[in-house]
Amino acid sequence: MASIHDVARLAGVSAATVSRVLNSSGSVTDATRAKVRAAMKRLGYIPNPSARTLRNNRTGLLALITPEIINPYFAAVASGVQDMCRKSNYQLILCNTGGDESIEISYLNLLSNKQVDGIIIAPPGTHTNPKSDVRIRNLIDSNYPIVMIGKRFDSDYVNCDIVTTNTAIGTREAMQHILDGGHSRIAYLGGPNPSVAKTRLATFRSSLSAHGLIIDENLIFQTNLTLEDGYNICKKLLDITNRPTAIFAVNDMVAIGAMIALQEAGIAIPSEMIVVGFDDIPLASIFRPSLSTVAQPKYDLGYIAAERLIARIDRLIENFETISLPTHLIIRESSMSNKTPKMMINFG
Repeated sequence: MASIHDVARLAGVSAATVSRVLNSSGSVTDATRAKVRAAMKRLGYIPNPSARTLRNNRTGLLALITPEIINPYFAAVASGVQDMCRKSNYQLILCNTGGDESIEISYLNLLSNKQVDGIIIAPPGTHTNPKSDVRIRNLIDSNYPIVMIGKRFDSDYVNCDIVTTNTAIGTREAMQHILDGGHSRIAYLGGPNPSVAKTRLATFRSSLSAHGLIIDENLIFQTNLTLEDGYNICKKLLDITNRPTAIFAVNDMVAIGAMIALQEAGIAIPSEMIVVGFDDIPLASIFRPSLSTVAQPKYDLGYIAAERLIARIDRLIENFETISLPTHLIIRESSMSNKTPKMMINFG
């Protein structure tokens, strides 16, 4: 088995230079780095992760904190994180909080006590976790490597990397599609928290106002993110005397739950009620009628978040950045009229 000294001899450099290339440390020219990489490839040299971990005082572990791994959105995000970890020789610890603040805090305390090299934090769902937020801010202020997926805080907190999507644009496009169908009584199924959900609700309101429509607070429902919650909240919606003709849901699980309730009540989709969701989980295209939705690059969110975190740990980047990925509206059966062509509308 080739050693670091074998690589050094073949590349015509010192073992210390090879070490700097392996650890992305020190000053090494691109030409020298290329020679070392070529020598490693020719000799089939594989760095010893355990030795590197000891030298760098690292664990070789990253953690992903997520509120609900059974939600297909978070499962896709986790898949992206995991693939980037594997590519970079990191192991991933998955921490599912179930939306419980006390569990999230316990994970943060455990993981930050030198148990992992960095943490990726997914949005907390529809609930705010003020104590967790304080703990996260304290960790960020202490320069602990953290990347957040989605904007957790209302203010622009720039002391960490954030990977997100432009949820306002996505919501605006979905609302324009609904309004173009002639709908004026539109129900919103979602929660006011955290920041991402607040943005969707605010954009829902502004879209109605921009079209001169009155915002009926009785058509704005707070719910959690599950299929069951969508089902139950839609049951309440159907008790309203002057029912809406359209539903915009905070995510696809809620939207599909609402569609099940509508079907049980004998309400035809989309002729009597249209439904639009958010996320484009796999079930959205399989369910019948298929669900119109704003697609988010879920896998890419996780992959880029992990990529950014590893670069931060390796000190390859200095400035904090908010990376906003594009979304696109997919129009399917749940909101199509006879005049609506089946199409995908892209927007940045």
